[in-house]
Amino acid sequence: MRKTTIVFNRRQCLSLFAGAMASKLANAQVSFPTKPITIIVPYTAGGASDVGARLFQNELSKTLGQSVVIDNVSGAGGALGVQKLLRSPADGHTLIYGSLSECVLVPLINPAAGYKTEDFAAIALMSTTPAALVVKPDFPANTIEELIVYARANPGKLSYGSPGIGTFQHLVAETIKNRTGTFMLHIPYRGGGNIMADVIAGQVDVGVTSAPNIIGLAAQGRIKVLGVTTAERLQVLPQVVSLRETPSLKGLDLQTWGMFLAPKGVPDAVLKKLNDALNIINAQPSMVEMRRKLGSTVPGQFNVAQTQSFLLRERDSYRASASRVKPE
Repeated sequence: MRKTTIVFNRRQCLSLFAGAMASKLANAQVSFPTKPITIIVPYTAGGASDVGARLFQNELSKTLGQSVVIDNVSGAGGALGVQKLLRSPADGHTLIYGSLSECVLVPLINPAAGYKTEDFAAIALMSTTPAALVVKPDFPANTIEELIVYARANPGKLSYGSPGIGTFQHLVAETIKNRTGTFMLHIPYRGGGNIMADVIAGQVDVGVTSAPNIIGLAAQGRIKVLGVTTAERLQVLPQVVSLRETPSLKGLDLQTWGMFLAPKGVPDAVLKKLNDALNIINAQPSMVEMRRKLGSTVPGQFNVAQTQSFLLRERDSYRASASRVKPE
């Protein structure tokens, strides 16, 4: 076989080196952002996703030197907000503060949503958060196990609210129902704030929502928290039982997460600049403490590639359980 040898002279080598360095500098000095940044929140104002996004609004604006606008686009279990994101230019100026619900579960459970997890460019993972089951203070159960016993004794009489069909909270409730052979009527909402209002008003029996939605209301005595969906109790709610302490549900540890994402196709240099900025903000001690008070945990810092890998692993790990939840 004939070998081909390519020889570079000194001038050519210097030229190649200069080109590579110029490319690196271009990436490091990417001209971004050039206009205000919009963060889509796919649920109503006041819920956990909205609160999570607004934690970053001012700091991200200071860091990047552009205003940051929150755009609440609720409906269809978060799918309407995602659809708006995916119609936006892939330039990094439109992001979504997404969760397990609309980024993974909704497209797995309901193909009619019109998108897939692979359509996202993941940027940075910000938090992990359990769900909580809550009721009115006078509800005749004090733990998840007592709720299960009550539901068995009163078949067809209970209802529960979630942020929508295919959401993480919907999956939590359906998992509990399937594990325990109980039935509660599902009432989908547009966000956690609306669920809490109806639980307090007695319009729905049980609220299944993310922990940040319930901390303040629980402290005020306006709701009763039956349990959280982690294996361990939350520091901020030490009196509330976890799934590990629920005999019918041992072995379950269910958490959602908050993540910034963009439409697929955003330049790598822009994704890196956003990832760097968000990770720095998220590591601030004040942010870590604020998360703790909301019942959330700040994970280790992931770069862009690690965040994308995490997102796709979540899709794969939930594929089987999502197939057991029927679109309503």
